[in-house]
Amino acid sequence: MIKTIRLKIPQWQGGNNPTYSLGSDLLSFLVPKNLEQKEITVPIPEYEEPLVKENGVTAQSIVAENVSETMAIIQEEAPDKIITLGGDCLVSQAPFDYLHGKYGEELGIIWIDAHPDISTPDVFFNEHAMVLGNLLNDGDPVLAEKVQHLFAAKDVLYVGLQKPTADEEVILERLGLDYQVQDQERITPAEIKEWLKKQQFTKVVVHFDLDVLDPKEFRMLYFAEPGVTDYSAEAGKMSLLEVKETMEAIAEQSEIVGLTVAELLPWDVRNLKNLLKDFDIFR
Repeated sequence: MIKTIRLKIPQWQGGNNPTYSLGSDLLSFLVPKNLEQKEITVPIPEYEEPLVKENGVTAQSIVAENVSETMAIIQEEAPDKIITLGGDCLVSQAPFDYLHGKYGEELGIIWIDAHPDISTPDVFFNEHAMVLGNLLNDGDPVLAEKVQHLFAAKDVLYVGLQKPTADEEVILERLGLDYQVQDQERITPAEIKEWLKKQQFTKVVVHFDLDVLDPKEFRMLYFAEPGVTDYSAEAGKMSLLEVKETMEAIAEQSEIVGLTVAELLPWDVRNLKNLLKDFDIFR
């Protein structure tokens, strides 16, 4: 019998925003229920005081411990498939590492994201922007060292990627990562299936960062924070329908053994929660 587990990882330190934790709680409520899929919550420290940089990385020791704790849970459960409910994007590291060890060269990665997530501490400071780099033995050296089953550049297909920064372009070229900026045109479902077929990936893990979505259509994103108009990165442009078609194409060609849904930022839910906590009747 195939064993599938759900990992609820309310990690927020990788993006230095406690609202990611609330996003994980909400995803746990929203995803379709399956009583045969055990859900496990990875214990993540809650916000107590501002995070500090270590070796140029925000909360490096905390996120490193979170990854180790996640991997320990996965290894104890020994699943065949993993659904990961983040939290920030770093939550993909341990599940994808484990599944690569289980399926080896059969396994590819499809990274549905507006951003490449291959930064290093030299160019950025939040770990969630380094997670794919870590899996490729780059990124943050401390977190990359934890990866037991490294991926190669040929194993990765970006979907929904927006224009990288100048620093990211240099890293992408150095790593040999092929990519297509998806502005007016996107990688089609047929092209995705062709890539999986050509690479002979019978299994696939999918990283779905919600910020790949167009904030004009979906609002619970980094790029839709109330009162904020200036952002340091490019917003996503994919529609909900395009993501659905992408997932259907992947499943038609290969078996999805890992899915991460990450970076839900429910601003209105957070603000309402903060408002209600001060109502006297609830005390």
